[in-house]
Amino acid sequence: MFRNAVGIGMAAALGLSATAARAEWMSGNQLRDACSTSAPVDRAMCLSYVIGVLDGLRYLDQPPKVPEDATAGQVRDVVVKYLADHPETRNQQGRALVRAAIVNAWPDIQSKAAAKAETTTRKKARTKRRTAG
Repeated sequence: MFRNAVGIGMAAALGLSATAARAEWMSGNQLRDACSTSAPVDRAMCLSYVIGVLDGLRYLDQPPKVPEDATAGQVRDVVVKYLADHPETRNQQGRALVRAAIVNAWPDIQSKAAAKAETTTRKKARTKRRTAG
């Protein structure tokens, strides 16, 4: 009985260590593989990953922007195209490549968002100087 418990414990520990190593980050190669397969589970994981990264990027000072009418599938397609067009970058973290794909696909939106952020920053600085002086 004790031997079985030890064996089960060791198997569980090995399983956990493999999961922890996998949880570090997804490379562009792994993302491309998940997005390029016909397996529904992998394609769903690809879409979830891309949208999850995009959601997380919203909290940056200047997050990448997508058109308001862009669908989740369209954003995924943009990422897949970027990965195909830039194989030299696929060793990088998937989240960085998702950001690069969005910025590359919609540069005009990024410029407008950056200009708007700059204007807002200037207004806040002027208001702060007025109230401080």
